[in-house]
Amino acid sequence: MLRRIVRKLTNNFGLKILAVLFAAILWIVVVNIDDPIKPYNYTTSITFENQDFITNKNKIFEILDGSNTITFRVSAKRSILDKLSNADFTATADMEKIEYDEEKGTYRVPVVVTQSKYSSSQVTIASNLYKDVTLEDLGKVQKPILAETSGIVAEGCALGTVEIIGSNIVKIQGPASIVSQIDKVVASVNVDGMATDVTDVVIPALYDADGNVVDTTKLKLSVDKVSISAQILNTKDVSLEFLTSGTVEDGYVMTGISYRPETVRIKGEAVTLNPINKVTIPKEVLDLTGATDTIETTVDISSYLPNGTSLVVNSDAKVEVTVNIEPIKTKTLEIPIRNITVEDLNENYEIEFLEKTISVELTGAASVIDSLRTEDIVGTVNAAGIGSGEHHLEVEFALEELECELTENVRVPVTISRKENVSADGNTTTGGNTSNGGTTLGGGTTSGGGTTSGSGNTSSGGTTPSGSESSTNGNGSNDNGTGSVETTEESETR
Repeated sequence: MLRRIVRKLTNNFGLKILAVLFAAILWIVVVNIDDPIKPYNYTTSITFENQDFITNKNKIFEILDGSNTITFRVSAKRSILDKLSNADFTATADMEKIEYDEEKGTYRVPVVVTQSKYSSSQVTIASNLYKDVTLEDLGKVQKPILAETSGIVAEGCALGTVEIIGSNIVKIQGPASIVSQIDKVVASVNVDGMATDVTDVVIPALYDADGNVVDTTKLKLSVDKVSISAQILNTKDVSLEFLTSGTVEDGYVMTGISYRPETVRIKGEAVTLNPINKVTIPKEVLDLTGATDTIETTVDISSYLPNGTSLVVNSDAKVEVTVNIEPIKTKTLEIPIRNITVEDLNENYEIEFLEKTISVELTGAASVIDSLRTEDIVGTVNAAGIGSGEHHLEVEFALEELECELTENVRVPVTISRKENVSADGNTTTGGNTSNGGTTLGGGTTSGGGTTSGSGNTSSGGTTPSGSESSTNGNGSNDNGTGSVETTEESETR
């Protein structure tokens, strides 16, 4: 039986193969000649028209699936379909025709798809196309764009003015749920390591109250980019100086002014900073009229900075100032004579203080007077040109550093006398014999070439024993000398 089947299959085998080939060729011919209509899916973007219809109602729509495209079915002959592409179709959605889909509980907009390459009789596009959308209250806000910087400028420099070039206002609209989150709009420029002015074009960033970035994909901003500039200035540390006006109450004294900080760092152009060494706060700020107690106040120095300058650290503007006011007090101290120094006393004289202590009455701030000790008070007396006798010399006390003063001048009684071994003409005597430039020999004999006073023997031009012919005794005139010999010592009195 198997052989019979094989025999039938192989019988006229060539004719059978030709029949199969002919059938295939015939089918291909029929298909190409007939060109049947087929469906095919295309996708294109949607253009939403008459959006003002929604915004005028203070509403805004959002595509539910987040895609701005629609996929639709097209029916046409295969030959036509092969020549069509997504770009040949246009899809529009008229927002005035928005409708509520009760079944889904959402809104939808009819979408009309057209093409102009072929007639509508050649290409059939599916109808009843819709795009699902949601409606939400429209939020609108207008915000200033804040200019900020990132990074740290070069050492020795500081930021000056940072500002938006042109308009610094941005109008924002979008879903109210998103717009309501916007706290501030910031444009930031990078100044890291910069020593010269910086200008840049940046995209503003939106932040909520917690500092988180707000997504702008669903928002419409009136400006997409802004220009921002940052001024880079020089810096300088300067001291502060506080002037005062008015007079404290009688019986009181201002003992000093202290403040924190004592120096501040200012910034500005180099030509402006160079001549500035201090910031002076005018006297009208600290009025001491009638003050009887320490004044503590805070002074804002920002308005007293030189023109063209500002503070590097804004908190330095508030300076804590203390003006110390104390009552005036007097105190009497007994100063030992050892605290008194004698100046310009003739070397041939000696001085003797007639008192062991002197009373000194001092006046000054209470804290100063209370802290004074006797060893702190030192003074001097000047004995220049004063001869023998009893005198009352005025004492000059060094009180500048002690910050006090005398209530009245102080004089100290002293006795000044010639030293015992000094003659009236300033020569030194020993045992009653006087040498004037010569050598004194034993036994009261003096050798020298000058005038000799006293009861000794005088020799001219050499050394002469007492009683020799060339010497003269007594108060007579020296044969070889030129003047008389005085033996009386005069007392000099001032």
